[in-house]
Amino acid sequence: MRDQQELKDEFDFHDLLKKPEKLFGYSYLYFFLALAIIGLIYAWNLTAVGKNSIMPVALTDSSAFAKDIPFKAAQSLPPVDVMKVADPTPELLARGKELFQGNCSSCHGEDGKGDGPSSATLDPKPRNFHSLQGWVNGPKISEIYKTLEDGIPNSGMASFSYLAPADRFALIHYVRSFMPDPPKDSRQDLAALETTYQLSKGRSTPPQIPVKRAMQLIERETRPRIEALKRLRQQLEQETREPGAAVLRSVVLDPDRALTALVLDSPGIQSPDALVRVATTELDPPASTVAGIEPRQIGLKGDIAQLTGEQWNDLYRYVKRLEGEAQASM
Repeated sequence: MRDQQELKDEFDFHDLLKKPEKLFGYSYLYFFLALAIIGLIYAWNLTAVGKNSIMPVALTDSSAFAKDIPFKAAQSLPPVDVMKVADPTPELLARGKELFQGNCSSCHGEDGKGDGPSSATLDPKPRNFHSLQGWVNGPKISEIYKTLEDGIPNSGMASFSYLAPADRFALIHYVRSFMPDPPKDSRQDLAALETTYQLSKGRSTPPQIPVKRAMQLIERETRPRIEALKRLRQQLEQETREPGAAVLRSVVLDPDRALTALVLDSPGIQSPDALVRVATTELDPPASTVAGIEPRQIGLKGDIAQLTGEQWNDLYRYVKRLEGEAQASM
């Protein structure tokens, strides 16, 4: 009887596994359905990156993140009297509105509430000029002028230093017209503004070109010189007939520096004595001390001070020959 009961218990246990509704009813179906719904919601909200649906891009140059500076013509910014432009006039407000619509409304909105078309892409959000809270530099004239001059780092607020000082004051007055009760600057505030920026003296700003363009110009200007130096170095290494080449090789530590100093940068060498002065005055310590010591500033050994008169003559003739060839190639 006992064996039969154990067999029945075992049978009942297996039967329960096969038919779980006997224990839980059909509630387990709702459990699995809930899991399926949660899984679908999770998959639906995966980002494109999480789904790996965007092919990764490996940037080989971090400069891809950097924006180059723009072309900018030289400017002469006329002086202004801070004490006079500190008071808003109809003319200043009209000019300020024109500047605001052309430079600021895309971010700050036509009504200065920080809801312009570009505001959605900015973090932090553009300033709401109707509120006096949370200003980085402050809402006074002198404080907003600093913002226009320097911009606000780590935000979308760029510097407006390209604007003439009078235009900046016009823009400031228009911006402050949105404020319910704009704070006033004391005479000390305005005097400090004048002291800081010297607005009564005016100023001139030099032109600027993009860094990339400047690098292209430098490369174009220096490439002939670099190519000439490369040819001089190869010629020095391969020259077998010229005695001066052997002399130069015997005293050279850095061929590029030595050839630059003796050939490319010293076209005024007109005698062996002049060559001696050029080749030895840059030695540190001077060539009159013990020969064969530390490497020299122009890529020559201290041994050069021990050359004989004939060797100096051979070296001079070789240097002048290289000079002529370098000038013809550039």
